[in-house]
Amino acid sequence: MAAFTVVPVAQLPVAPAVPAVVIPQVGTAGGASPAGTAAAAGGAARAALGVASLAAVAAAATRRPRGVARLAALNGLATRAVAAPAPAFGRSWAASCPRGDASAMTMARCAASGAGAKTLHVGVVGYGLVGKELVSQLLTNAARLESELGVKVEIAAVARSKSMVLLPPSGDSALADGAWPSGEVPADLGKLADHVLAAAKASGGRAIMVDNTASDAPAELYEAWLAAGADVATPNKRAGSGPYQRYEKIMAAAQKGGSRFLYEATVGAGLPIIAPLQNLLRAGDEVVAVEGIFSGTLSYIFNTWKPGMKFSEVVADAKDKGFTEPDPRDDLSGTDVQRKVTILARECGLKLELADVPVKSLVPAALESWQPADGAALGDAFVKELEAYDSEMDSLISEAEAAGEVLRFVGAVDIKAGTASVKLGRYPKDHPFA
Repeated sequence: MAAFTVVPVAQLPVAPAVPAVVIPQVGTAGGASPAGTAAAAGGAARAALGVASLAAVAAAATRRPRGVARLAALNGLATRAVAAPAPAFGRSWAASCPRGDASAMTMARCAASGAGAKTLHVGVVGYGLVGKELVSQLLTNAARLESELGVKVEIAAVARSKSMVLLPPSGDSALADGAWPSGEVPADLGKLADHVLAAAKASGGRAIMVDNTASDAPAELYEAWLAAGADVATPNKRAGSGPYQRYEKIMAAAQKGGSRFLYEATVGAGLPIIAPLQNLLRAGDEVVAVEGIFSGTLSYIFNTWKPGMKFSEVVADAKDKGFTEPDPRDDLSGTDVQRKVTILARECGLKLELADVPVKSLVPAALESWQPADGAALGDAFVKELEAYDSEMDSLISEAEAAGEVLRFVGAVDIKAGTASVKLGRYPKDHPFA
């Protein structure tokens, strides 16, 4: 029986190099096919997530699922063949994605053959770095979206953690340059969604809710939004990795409401990983395993760290460059990778809960609940405490080097075994992860 393994190599938080999705073993119903590779240029984390959300908005406008995976047309993230050296982040590969599929003409044809909604009304939940980037791109590309997709995209409402603004028709210009419009009221995401849906009903168009947060609160409302007919696009991992019963209800609500749950950006940011996996499954291929380095921060750390270097200094370097969270433990704990692996496992049909995915945390047990002294910078103070464990980490990398191997922080799904895991593993230097 034919089978394949999908191996996304790295998700980068910035773009000094080309991250890649590598597919080293591919099989079809008719037998083995040649190995394929794919790469897409990335941007800063907020740009990558903003573009992924923008692509999802475009997909909703055209009513064509493939639009989610075609990121190039709207922000210059070309999926054309590209190869570049990436010494700090690992290997780079040449893309095999057809550039023509991402062209404006192709997307316009998709729009013409879609449902033909005249206006797509957007509700934006989360107006921080990612939310502002998304809004900026929507406003900047409004004319192009309308001319090339045949759809007018209009932001109907925006929400921050404690307040929101319900905009009048054609009132989204008030959001230009990251501005916060007047007329704010206390945040109520239920009322915000009702406003967006009412705007869509009045214009005969469609509604889409874009959740740019990392909060569980909006995810609790996805079911209601989808059932009411609003599409939902998000980089928020909470729904896909949260309670499985809620996950099932969200997926069922999309079918009930004739809407779509678009979550490509939950794994790989701007890289198309989920959609290709879905397409391969729909084509009848059998997925044996999914493995990848799903953290851009940990990808940088382990590609930078070499024998003789102190682990704490490499973490400090990543922190100083803005690659880590303000609390580096959020990256080193592996929880973010755990959520991504859970999402991919569910895509492959495994009914796993987040707690079913064991994680090898890189945070020393003594520092898991540690807190800095009053007034101390958390990140700097943590790195200082981490220095006490450099010798322990040094033994790990020295042993790997002696065996001709490298250390990589990898998430894996074993479909046949019905399991998933996140761990620090050793790999030969000629392995795609090396």
